[in-house]
Amino acid sequence: MSDTHGRPHGWRLAGLLLLVLCSACAVPVAAGLDDQEADRVVVALDRAGIDGAKEVDPGSEGKWRVNVPRDAVAQSLVVLREEELPRTSPPGVLDAVGKGSLVPSEAAEHAQLAAGIAGDLQRSLEGVDGVLSARVHLNLPSPSPMREIPAGRASASVLVEFRGSTPPITTVDVQRLIAGACTGLTPPDVAVVMVSRSAPAHVSGSELVHVGPLVVTRASARPLQWTLIGLLLGTMGLAGTLIFVAQRLMRLRQERSEAQSSALGR
Repeated sequence: MSDTHGRPHGWRLAGLLLLVLCSACAVPVAAGLDDQEADRVVVALDRAGIDGAKEVDPGSEGKWRVNVPRDAVAQSLVVLREEELPRTSPPGVLDAVGKGSLVPSEAAEHAQLAAGIAGDLQRSLEGVDGVLSARVHLNLPSPSPMREIPAGRASASVLVEFRGSTPPITTVDVQRLIAGACTGLTPPDVAVVMVSRSAPAHVSGSELVHVGPLVVTRASARPLQWTLIGLLLGTMGLAGTLIFVAQRLMRLRQERSEAQSSALGR
């Protein structure tokens, strides 16, 4: 086969290889995550039939990022939006106390402490399996010995969003958790609102996707991509070997012909 006839096949093979390689490229959909949040993202993507991989984030020391196949980026972003991931970490007591002005006022210190307690409680609630998000609002009056008027009554309100029909934690347990962390707060003073979120609209691994000219389920796409890559690389290696052998045979024939011509000339 001449080079003129062989070149289109070579270009077609190279184009198909590039197509499969590009479809198998990994793209980060979440970065700068702590270990626990990265695991949450990977689990949520896995439930949706998306192959997510956690790796060290080169742009943030001590953080992680999650990569997905290029053709699954759009679906991954939908899944993360529905699951409200990744979550932002609220400041805790250690983060809140000590920040602000050089000589903070008593009111500022008290507000920072309340914000830190609320952040710690929010993280505790979001750590419950099944809780999508939580918001904790504390009203903790600041007692002052200089005031003649007694401090007001403490109160709190909590919003918990969860997936499914049954809350993963009861209202009573939420009230006990909040009241136990705040001085002067009793469980009846804690208002709890539970919000149920519907199941995600996305389909799991049964969704059909394209891998080149082939149509397969999303769960089977990644293994098929690597299989095709292996076959293409093997075919290209075999073709290179055959070309090398053919060139070697042609050279041997040419050398033998030259040797015979030299012998006849003598």
